[in-house]
Order: sequence, then structure tokens, then C-alpha cells
Amino acid sequence: MITAVALVLTAALCGCSLVVDGVDVTDYTGVQYTTYDYFNTNCTVSCYLPAERNGELKELWEGEIKAALQKAESLLSQDGEKSDIRVFNEAAAGEILTVDKITYDALTLAKQAYAETDGAFNPALALSVDLWGFSPRFGEMDYAPEKPYDRADYKSELPAEKYVEAFLSLSDFSDTKIYEDGGAYYVKKSDAVAVVDGVSYTQEIDLGGIGKGYCADLIADILRKHGFDFGYVDIGGSSIALLKNARREGKAELGEWEVSVLAPDKSGVYYFKAYLKDASLSTSGSYQRYYDIDGVTYSHIIDGTTGAPYTSDVLTASVYGENAALADAYSTALCVMGSEKAVVFASSLSGYTYTLAVKDGSGYKVLTNADGRTVK
Repeated sequence: MITAVALVLTAALCGCSLVVDGVDVTDYTGVQYTTYDYFNTNCTVSCYLPAERNGELKELWEGEIKAALQKAESLLSQDGEKSDIRVFNEAAAGEILTVDKITYDALTLAKQAYAETDGAFNPALALSVDLWGFSPRFGEMDYAPEKPYDRADYKSELPAEKYVEAFLSLSDFSDTKIYEDGGAYYVKKSDAVAVVDGVSYTQEIDLGGIGKGYCADLIADILRKHGFDFGYVDIGGSSIALLKNARREGKAELGEWEVSVLAPDKSGVYYFKAYLKDASLSTSGSYQRYYDIDGVTYSHIIDGTTGAPYTSDVLTASVYGENAALADAYSTALCVMGSEKAVVFASSLSGYTYTLAVKDGSGYKVLTNADGRTVK
């Protein structure tokens, strides 16, 4: 996956005193930990802290933070052996399942985003994602066709329309209910069933479009709880939860991070910079995971109105604001909506700002509702 966002820890550049929100951070140093053990991507914690707290952060990383990542992955991933999501996907239509609070919370946010975006963000498209070759199993070195709709070379042959239509009929996420009762958490699966060539399929969900942001929020909250208020959490290079910065950086004001976002033209340059603190940022786009067939690009983001990769004029969308999980979902939805609807929707969001790269001839143009202080 292409890293969409660039952030760095920097050393102090002068001997002057640095005070951020009343905290003297002059002698703070940068420490970074990264693991690739969860969600098939990089999970990074970067902090500025007093030297005497280095051991405390390391202990927190090896203990509570990794435990939180492991638990979240074990519950939310599609391919986890006993994950709540896998159990849901393998359950019969209409079945009621008990789930962990983490799963309940993530599904609650997914429900909110689904409703707010009128289905442009839709986690109930898991079968469609799999049909088009973008679920985790297609990233394995030993991938081989195993399901009735699989193609030997899925990057050169389009799926059969009968499966596109069948899986689309299972994608009404409003049919899936989540609720709490007596301190326990439940999910009732949609009653819908689709039959293709004698094989029955039921609704399946994929929280990949919100899960990384959810984990970024989760880890940022752990850091704050332990008094680490300077740094950031980066899950997969596209979902970022920012704390405060303890260094002056570029054109940013003291306390802000200068966040560079990768251009959608595969040039390797960054097409805008945002200046943020105590905020989250997520970026989605057609350039992150895709393949080309006969000159047409097919992206991992599926349009819930067609059951196929989205084809709007939005090449990439970044959303920054209060909650990384919702920013994840909103950035995906903006891509699906297309620029006209995306601008109207994103401008209505309280506490969030957007930047879009939109097709413009052979290049792209930038649309944003951020002021010049936030984005340059």
C-alpha cells in the first residue's frame, strides 16, 4: 500500500525554550516504535517525551498498546480465525450473534457513517470487495482460486455480472442490526440471501474502511491516558491520529504537525500540506490499491450503487477532524460520491475539513474547504 501521509520526528533546531500549551518541551526527545504484526500493515507510535520516560513508553508499547492492537485485529479482521467479523460472515442469514464491545463500538461508528453518507460508505460490500480481488486473501503469495466466482487471473479478467448483481443485493447495511442488552452486545445479521448456480450467499461485512482509523483513535487515547501528549499514531500510512508536536516544523506553528499528502498522479510528490494538532486525518483514493484491464483502472473502493469499483472524478480524498475512524469512512465516501456531491456533504460536516484531488483533463485540481492557515 502506498503511504499517503508523511510525518517526521525532528530534533530541536535551536537552544531557545520551547513551550507548547503551557508545557516546556525544550528537552523532549523523539522516540518511535513500529510493528507490522497487525492488520497486514505498519502500526507506528511516535512520541516526544522527557528522556526519563523512555522506559515507560517502551513498556507501554510492549504491553498495553500491542495488546490493544492484537485484540482489535482478533475481533475486527475478516480473516481472523475466531474474529467477530469472520463469525458474522460465516453465520446464517438472520442469526443473532454476541460480540465484543470493541466490535460493537466499531460497528456503531460504521452505522453512523453509512447513514450520514447515504450508503457511500458501506461495510456490507465485503463480498463485492472479494469478488473484485481486493480482500486479504488476494494478497497472499500462494493465492489460488477457491470460490465459485474466483478467476485464475483476477487482474486480467472481470467478474461475471451475475455475481456482481447477487452480491449487490446483499449490501443493505441497514438490514443488519446492532444493539446492547443487559450489558452484552449483539448483532443481528440481515435476512437477505442470494443464490447463484445453486450456491447460497448471505451478507458479509468488512470494516477495513474504518478499522485502521478506529485503531488510531484507540492507541491515541491510551497515550493520552498515560500522559503522552506529544506525538502521533500512524496505522497503514493513511490513518493518522495526531497529538501535539514538540518541535517547530516547516511553516507550522509551534504545536502543529506539518502533514504532507501524496499526489494521486503516481509522481511521488506531495500535493498539499496540512497543519494540524490534536486532530485526525485519513486519506483514501484510487491510487492506493488497484489494477488495470484494457486501459481501465479498477480500485479497491467499491461503489454501493453498482457493486463495482467506483468511477467518480475524485482521485483521492483527505478528511481531517475529530475522529480518525469517521475520517476514514468519510474519505472513502467522498471518493464514491464524486466531487459535486462530496463538496456538499463534506461542507456540512461539523468538526471536519476536506481536501479533494479531482480529475481535470489529464491532471487534477484541488478542492478544499480548509482556510489558508490549515492547508497550504
